[in-house]
Amino acid sequence: MSWVDRIDSETPADRDRYLDLLRVASILLVVLGHWVVRVVTDADGELAIGYLLALAPGSQWATLLVQVMPLFFLVGGVVNAQSWRRARDRRDAAAAWVELRAQRLLRPTLPLVAVLVILAVLLHQLAPEYEVIFGFRAAIFPIWFLAAYILVTALTPLTLAWHERWGSGLLLACCALAVLLVDSLRFTVFADGPFIGTQPAVAAINVVIVWLAIHQVGYLWADDQLPRTRSGQMALLLAGIAALLLMIGVGPYPLTMVPIEGSQAPNNAGPPTGALFGLVAVQLAVVLMLRSRLTAWLENRVAWALVALLGAGLMTVYLWHQPAMVLAANIVYPLGWMPLRDTVDLQWWLLRLPWVAICAMFLAIVVALAWRFETAPAARGAPGSWRHSPLVSLSGVLLFGFGVAGFIELGLTQPGMPLSLPWVPLAAYLIALWLLGVIRYARRT
Repeated sequence: MSWVDRIDSETPADRDRYLDLLRVASILLVVLGHWVVRVVTDADGELAIGYLLALAPGSQWATLLVQVMPLFFLVGGVVNAQSWRRARDRRDAAAAWVELRAQRLLRPTLPLVAVLVILAVLLHQLAPEYEVIFGFRAAIFPIWFLAAYILVTALTPLTLAWHERWGSGLLLACCALAVLLVDSLRFTVFADGPFIGTQPAVAAINVVIVWLAIHQVGYLWADDQLPRTRSGQMALLLAGIAALLLMIGVGPYPLTMVPIEGSQAPNNAGPPTGALFGLVAVQLAVVLMLRSRLTAWLENRVAWALVALLGAGLMTVYLWHQPAMVLAANIVYPLGWMPLRDTVDLQWWLLRLPWVAICAMFLAIVVALAWRFETAPAARGAPGSWRHSPLVSLSGVLLFGFGVAGFIELGLTQPGMPLSLPWVPLAAYLIALWLLGVIRYARRT
């Protein structure tokens, strides 16, 4: 039996293959976007690094197409609702369910953080003057997604219970009003600070509210409460487009749907704004319209096998795509294997094709080595374990978020600390994985 036939035969008949396709497609689009926006140019014989959205502001409109993280959170709401309902029917504790979800989501971060920390120490000890192209912050940055996603996942037992008892309409309306209030403060009263990173600190509130609300919409999908008719879907599409035109064209919202690295220029994703609600409405309408056609396409065994294979190690692909890109840049550019331009012009765009191919080659090698950390089966803790309590789970989730925030802010280096490492975020990260059962089970894989 071929691997294609084996995957097809092992797929449950009731599995919604379309959700897997959406997850895979959204992550692959994110990967492609991250590889393209990194710019290396020739500045009078020296390598200069930049960010496409800053160097070519006209390209910011494209972020309306490639910012698909809202779609991943939306699909996550569907999957988490289905998963928690099955666990609840088995009478599993909510904290035990969160632990199992954390193992699958967070275990792939262990080799990532371990490798990057080791490389940071070696570079500090052996070549402290070497300037890394893009650097460790770029390599670790994608982990932000897991901090936000594990939080809304951990809240699923509560938010789904609300949905089942009172519906999601009122909660979504309250979230929208809260987000718009925070946005108004972000763009007016607190536009000049105080800041967290490069953005007004008040905007951080929306990290929880926006992603939780989009995840909540997934419950409507899980219960088949989204528009079924083409006219209803078209109305949702037009409403989303109208909201974006109003917020961006007339209101104070910026065009870019992703952060502009190293800039205090406002954006709609880091932290998120209400503009993502308009964007997710457009994306939701489009995927609903395409659902029947693409679901039929996934009945093709080869097509489904490719989607299933990528889906099995999707977090590994996502987490390692930036380190693979950083590794590629620090090899091919210093060695002169990639031609350099002095500006972002047509030839620079044409060179994106071999650049993406090189990054994909490096990523394939890395994923082949790290895949097992995600694909190994999850293990259950002993029933009644002290870890299976809401307080422990919540503490683990919050500590993970704190550790990730430290990684992103410091880029895995903190001068003045032993070995120049950010020990406080590292400690928070490791304690979080222990509390969530990830480290305990990782040694069994």
